[in-house]
Amino acid sequence: MRALPSLPRAALLALAASLLGHAALLVGERPREDRASRPARAVQLAVPVPAPAPVALAEPTPPALPAPRPRATRPAERPPAAAVAETDVAAPPAPLLRLAGPASWRYRLRQAGQDGEARLDWQPEGDGRYSLRLTRQVGERALPAWESLGRTGSAGLAPERFALQRGGQDRQAINFDADAGRISFSASPAQLQRPEGAQDRLSWWLQLAALVQAAPAPGGRWRVWVAGLRGELREWTFETVDAEPDDAGTLHLRRQPLGPHDPGVEVWLDPGRGYWPVRLRHGDPEARGFEIRLEEAAAGQPAM
Repeated sequence: MRALPSLPRAALLALAASLLGHAALLVGERPREDRASRPARAVQLAVPVPAPAPVALAEPTPPALPAPRPRATRPAERPPAAAVAETDVAAPPAPLLRLAGPASWRYRLRQAGQDGEARLDWQPEGDGRYSLRLTRQVGERALPAWESLGRTGSAGLAPERFALQRGGQDRQAINFDADAGRISFSASPAQLQRPEGAQDRLSWWLQLAALVQAAPAPGGRWRVWVAGLRGELREWTFETVDAEPDDAGTLHLRRQPLGPHDPGVEVWLDPGRGYWPVRLRHGDPEARGFEIRLEEAAAGQPAM
C-alpha cells in the first residue's frame, strides 16, 4: 500500500521534465524568429530610403514657373518707349525754313490815328547772321526804331538781341542766350527759359512767313513763341481767317486772343512774294495800335 503514493510522484517528475524540455525548445527557437524577422524589417526600412529622391527631383519644376513673370512684366515697361516711337512716327519732321533774300520794303503807316510811313530792312549775312530793322515816322517825328540781330539756320531765325532804339541808342533790349537757354530783359529782372524757336517782337514777322511757306495748309495753325520788352513770353497761335486767299491774293491770319484785354494781331501774307507780310495790324490803329500796308519794294524782291 506504501508503493502507491510513489507513482504519482514519478509521474509528476516525468511531467515536470517534459515541461522543462519543451520550455528549453521554446527558448531556443525565439532567437531564430528574431533573427529571421530582423532582415525583413531591415529590408522594409531600406526600401523607403530612396523614396525621397523622386520627391526631390520633382521639386525643381516649380522654379520654372517664375520664368514667365519677367515676360509678363516686360510689356508693361515697353509702352512708354512704344508710345514715343509712335509719336515720333506720327509727328511730321520739322520743316526746313527758307528765308527771304536781302530786301528793303516801304509801308504806309497808320498809328494812333495818324498817317506816316515805315521801312523794313532785312539783311541776311553770308556768315549765318542777320539784321532786321523797322523804322517809322509820322510827319516829321521819328518813332522809336526796332532792331533784331541774330543768326539764321534751317529752323529759321534765332534772335540774339532785340532793341528799342531812340536817337540811335538802345533804350530797351531783350537778350536771347542760346547757350544758357535763357531770355533776359533790360526793363525787367525776369530771366525766362528760352523755348525752341523763340522770337522777338520783330523777328516773328519773317519767322511766321517761313513757317507758313513750309506748310501752307488751308485752315492750318502756326505757333510762335514771342518775347516782349516787359519780361513777358507767350506762345502766339495764328490761324487762317479764311481757307482761301482774299481778293488781293493774300493769306489772312489772326492770332488767337491771349486774354480778355488782348488788342489782337492780324497779318496778311502774300504767296506771290514768298509769304512776305504785306499788311500787319497790331491793336486798333485809331487808338494806341498801328497798321502797316506794303507800298513798294525799295530795293530787292524777297524770293523764298
